[in-house]
Amino acid sequence: MELPTALRQGVDSLLEKVPLPALKQAARTLSERYRAELRDGRLHMGEDMAVKAYLATRLPATYAAVRACLDALADARPDFQPKSLLDIGAGPGTMLWATADTWPELERAVLVEASAAVRKVGQSLAAGAIAVRASWVAGDATIDLDGFDPADLISVAYVLDEIAPASLPKLVDRLWRLTADTLLIVEP
Repeated sequence: MELPTALRQGVDSLLEKVPLPALKQAARTLSERYRAELRDGRLHMGEDMAVKAYLATRLPATYAAVRACLDALADARPDFQPKSLLDIGAGPGTMLWATADTWPELERAVLVEASAAVRKVGQSLAAGAIAVRASWVAGDATIDLDGFDPADLISVAYVLDEIAPASLPKLVDRLWRLTADTLLIVEP
């Protein structure tokens, strides 16, 4: 599955002047962190170069997986037309792009992401390219979920494996209580 044109162009623009050796090294480091399932208190994409490595190496597959899940949801529930999205662990906005592509009538989105570097890139990629009214919020999925309004679609994709197993039941329960219609969990 191809990335939306505006997203692909935005990513290409961000990566245009990045030295290939530095990008390859950052991609190796990021991949090692994911494979090791490191839960050392550091964000996988806490630094600018790690975010760029993610965009170059993981975004296309993540987008395809998320979009396939949304397509399956749309096929199973043709009446479901979400107007609001709450995305936990939003990364660079992958779920936002896929949801807006699946349901163009999406009106608003709240994207919760702990990494300032990722939020900055996500905001930059979406600015002027997506019509959805999006709010990017700094937050840790395990502690910062108070004060959010319910949303038609709540999503958490490729996040749960980064959270301590003991925290998962409470997190999923909190997400379920915020869900106005559908809770979508995407994990490998």
